Amino acid sequence: MTRLTLSSVSSLRRNIGGPCTILRIHDGRVFAGSQEGILACWIVDSGEEVWKVAISGPLSDIDFSEGKVHVSGSSNICCLDYNSGEIVWSRELEGSSDYVLSNDAGIWATSSVYEIGIGDYTESTIWRFDDSGELQQRWTIAERCWFFGTDDRGLVLGLGRPRCGALRVGEDHLEHLEIGGAGPVTCGTTAGNRILLGHSDGNVSEVGSGSVLRGASPVSAVLGVENETIAGFEDGDVVSKAGWIHSSTGFVAALSLGPSPSGNRAIWVCLDRGVVILDSGGGTPLLELDHGCRISESDSEGDIIALGDSEGEIHLVERDVLSRRLGDDLATTEDDSRKRLMMDRLRGLRRG
Repeated sequence: MTRLTLSSVSSLRRNIGGPCTILRIHDGRVFAGSQEGILACWIVDSGEEVWKVAISGPLSDIDFSEGKVHVSGSSNICCLDYNSGEIVWSRELEGSSDYVLSNDAGIWATSSVYEIGIGDYTESTIWRFDDSGELQQRWTIAERCWFFGTDDRGLVLGLGRPRCGALRVGEDHLEHLEIGGAGPVTCGTTAGNRILLGHSDGNVSEVGSGSVLRGASPVSAVLGVENETIAGFEDGDVVSKAGWIHSSTGFVAALSLGPSPSGNRAIWVCLDRGVVILDSGGGTPLLELDHGCRISESDSEGDIIALGDSEGEIHLVERDVLSRRLGDDLATTEDDSRKRLMMDRLRGLRRG
């Protein structure tokens, strides 16, 4: 497998000054947020910075509505103007803000309370605000939310202890959805109209369908590709519902569908010291990108993928640049091989 450095294939490199905690590509822009509360926006095509703001960190989630950016951080959610980054409104929640989501019903958020004395979360609150930031509804539950997303029936939360499973948010009620044989939720993703949840016991489940696949350690990342399900685990394994397994060294921090050197799309596995790119069809390793620290966040759109690391660097990788850089490396390798062969022949002639 060919090895390059991540910086050698990056089209754009920026730094937000602290560990990257949120990263999204949206409508031709890259949004990156840090543990310290810095949120920056750049144009993908030019790399031009549109704006940068400082709000209360650590930042934990981001979503968008018409002309607005919604961010959760510290104990607040903030609504910012999409084009200027100016704060339109901000609301303080109870405990630490975890997730934010915008839909036709308003701006949703979750927050959780952590008790140091017992070393665990004791309760969470689900909040719904209108577009002006006025509180419309709230519910308090005993579990922390570890996933917040939507399907065609509305909002779904992935829960930790004590109930585990999932929670569906109705117009004026909450419905608990049991997931048999699965432990507390650790992560999740929305794939089309499917909601996939990872669990601490190694199970990956689909809401409404039960267990999909299982690994040997807690699930740390989940990815849905059409009808396929792929999961990353704390022990470094990447397991596909199609039956293939790839084992890496270190914790799988994120999975994304990104550009491939071959022209198709590939699975990008973000690890402690870089990225492994796998063929999306069979899990064959295509390329390894070395990096000096953990790639903690990733997001992709078309032929572009954005990666954020634990030191605050943001890398943008485009398929054409990736293919060109890989071709240059292979050409250099072939030149080196020809040079070595020529030197061997010269040495043979001298000995003769």
